[in-house]
Amino acid sequence: MNSSLPGRTGLICSALTALACAMVATLIIHRFQLDLTLAQWIYALEGHEWTLKEHWLFSELLHQRGRQLSIALLLLCLILLLASGIHPRLRPYRRVLAYLVISPLIASGVILLGKRSLGVECPWSLQPFGGDVPYSPLLQQLFNHGSGSCFPAGHASAGYAWLALYFAAATVQPRWRYAALALALGLGLLFGTTQQLRGAHFLSHDIWSFTLCWSINALLAALMLAPRRDCSLHPDSSMMQLKSVSERLPNVSDFRSTSR
Repeated sequence: MNSSLPGRTGLICSALTALACAMVATLIIHRFQLDLTLAQWIYALEGHEWTLKEHWLFSELLHQRGRQLSIALLLLCLILLLASGIHPRLRPYRRVLAYLVISPLIASGVILLGKRSLGVECPWSLQPFGGDVPYSPLLQQLFNHGSGSCFPAGHASAGYAWLALYFAAATVQPRWRYAALALALGLGLLFGTTQQLRGAHFLSHDIWSFTLCWSINALLAALMLAPRRDCSLHPDSSMMQLKSVSERLPNVSDFRSTSR
């Protein structure tokens, strides 16, 4: 395989950088109240009610069918992984297929765990947008646990979880990696924007959904896909190095000839 995947250090650094950038973005959003401002603008455009909340295009097609698309992709990868156990042509890709099953599943699971445990409200539940719950910024909601289940953005993660395709493509077919990246980013942005227009999420919810998905996929790529550079794990490489060293050592016969 002609891999262009960065080494483990590079993948870990990219995950940490994404997390650091998301923290800075959250502080900026909190300082300038960008979540509230953007949601109020969308709410006003829709006539001061979430007109698109039950619209068939956003509710049925982009929300429900979008989630089903993500599940279908996961099932396809699982089928290919199982088939790789018996099909010779798929066998070399078994590790990558395992990654494409495990990584999106873990990324989606972490997002779901966050939604159920952090208690952050959706915009449509808040008083400025026709709800009953007083508005408070994201950071305040995180420290004062509420009853909501809207952070991070779950539906956006149905797209962003497939950032795994970028790392998989970089491993087996580097020329496809940017197309895979564009596909995952496009789906994540589409699903995230859909939910913002329906009143389900703020901007910061989507930012953290992307960040967590990128970081988890990068860390799992470091664990499952990155080439191992430790020569002790590569017997062939170790033997080649020993052979090279032995070729450079002086021959015993040379000492004998010089001692005469």
